[in-house]
Amino acid sequence: MLRGLLRPRWVLIHVGVIALVVLMVNLAFWQLRRLDDKRTFNAKVTTRSEMPVEDIGRVTGAIAGAEDFTPLAFDWRRVTVKGTYHFEKAVRVVNRSQDGTAGYDQVVPLLTDDYGWVIVNRGFIPLSIDVEETLPPDPVTVAGYLRVSQQRGALGAVDSTDAGNKDFQRFDIPLIGRQLGGTVFPMYVQLFTESPATIVQWPAPVSFPELSEGPHKSYAFQWFFFSLVALSAWGVVIRRKWRAGEPATSQTPA
Repeated sequence: MLRGLLRPRWVLIHVGVIALVVLMVNLAFWQLRRLDDKRTFNAKVTTRSEMPVEDIGRVTGAIAGAEDFTPLAFDWRRVTVKGTYHFEKAVRVVNRSQDGTAGYDQVVPLLTDDYGWVIVNRGFIPLSIDVEETLPPDPVTVAGYLRVSQQRGALGAVDSTDAGNKDFQRFDIPLIGRQLGGTVFPMYVQLFTESPATIVQWPAPVSFPELSEGPHKSYAFQWFFFSLVALSAWGVVIRRKWRAGEPATSQTPA
């Protein structure tokens, strides 16, 4: 019987089942790693976003261009920065969505005395809305979350490097900053309020991220369950094949 289970067709079945189980177990652990990453992200955002709102210089302890500046250490910190909006240099970060609505983020450079240009994400505007641009009087104090510059992924859309480009796929601070000239702060500010404020509905502040754990734990359990099902089914098939090949018990006539 063992010889039958080692025939080429059965060897392929054994290898296929083992490969499938290994794949599913790895997918389960991948989901658990994603869960751990999500918990780490949630803890970081919660801790930093609950810190006092302070001047951008006091929070970062560095000016734009400093060699020892580490943007990731300040991601999601709440800051204030004072300066003058230059709407003629405004751009859009496209292909955004908020509350199920497609749109773009309005990005306006803020010229400051101490940090050069600070790029401000003033908020989300739906594609269906024709907004009359209304900027607050100068100077303005912006309060928002510090965010790190975004980079293109392996499959991400490519941004144009043409001078005067107004539409970008992501908050690529070095690329957006090329159009400004001078010093550009290496992070951008995701606004949640500004003073003096404009009484307009749009742009609306970008929604704070949902700090849930997501479905990663349940997905991990599902992959573990599927691997157990595959192993159990494999065992049942082998056992039936084994029994089918056992010699019949000889009966002694009475």
